[in-house]
Amino acid sequence: MRQSNAAVPIKPKKPTKGIKWEQHRELMKNSQVNRHLPATMKLNKQSFFAMLSRYKTVYLKPNQGAFGVGVMQVRRIVHEKKPYFRIHSGTQQHKFLAKEEVYAFFLGKRVNADYLIQQGIDLLRWNKRPFDLRLMITKQKDHTWRNEGFVGRVAHHKKIVTNIRSGGTALSVEDLLASHTNPTTQKKVIMNLNKLGSRICKQLEKNYPGIQLFGIDIGMDQNLKPWVIEVNTRPEKICWKCMRKLYKKNISVKIP
Repeated sequence: MRQSNAAVPIKPKKPTKGIKWEQHRELMKNSQVNRHLPATMKLNKQSFFAMLSRYKTVYLKPNQGAFGVGVMQVRRIVHEKKPYFRIHSGTQQHKFLAKEEVYAFFLGKRVNADYLIQQGIDLLRWNKRPFDLRLMITKQKDHTWRNEGFVGRVAHHKKIVTNIRSGGTALSVEDLLASHTNPTTQKKVIMNLNKLGSRICKQLEKNYPGIQLFGIDIGMDQNLKPWVIEVNTRPEKICWKCMRKLYKKNISVKIP
C-alpha cells in the first residue's frame, strides 16, 4: 500500500457536505459500481413496509449526517412461536410484533424528517463484532485517485454503527481480514477495494468541483463481496490519526 509524504496545509479547502441520496443516484449510473450498492430508497411508510418485506435487515439513515447519529437498524426475526421485529437505536433494542409499531417508534426517534432506508448487509466480523473499512482516497497531480490507506472500524459491542467517534475500534485491514482470507486472497481483496474506491471517486467528482479527498466506507459480506455503505466528502480528521497509529507511519496528504 503506497503512502504519501506531502505536507498538510493548515486550512484545506472544504467541499459541501454530501447528500447520501444524490450520491446513490449518481453511483447507480456506473455499471462497475452499482452492483456494489445496497438497495436504497427514500424512507416513507410505503418504502419501509416494502423493504422490510424484502430484506431481513434494513438500516434507517439520515440523508445528511455524521458519526452514525440517528442511524437505526430494523431486523425481522423468525421465531418458532411468533415472528417479531427488533429495532436497534444507539445501545437500546426494542421488540415489536407489527411493522406499523416499528414505524411509529422510528417516527418518534428520528433526528430529522429526511431519511433513507437501506438494505442490511451481513458484514464480516471481528470478535463477533461487524466491521467495515474507511478508504481515504486523494486526487493526484495526474488527476487519478489513489487510496492513501485503510482504517478498519469495528462496531462497539452494543451498537450497530462502526464510527470511531461513536465507540468503534480502529484496526488495520490486515488484522481484520486475517481470519477471513489467506495472504494471496487478502492482496486481491485489497487491490479490488482500491479499484472500486477509485471508480467511485471518478463518478462523483464532477458533482464536487475542486474536491481532493473522499472518505469511502465499504463493508464486505461473507463471500468477500464489497458493499458501498457511504461516501464522505469531508471525512473527519480522526481517520488520519488512526491510520498513523495503525501503520506507525508519518502519513500526511497535501490537499490544495
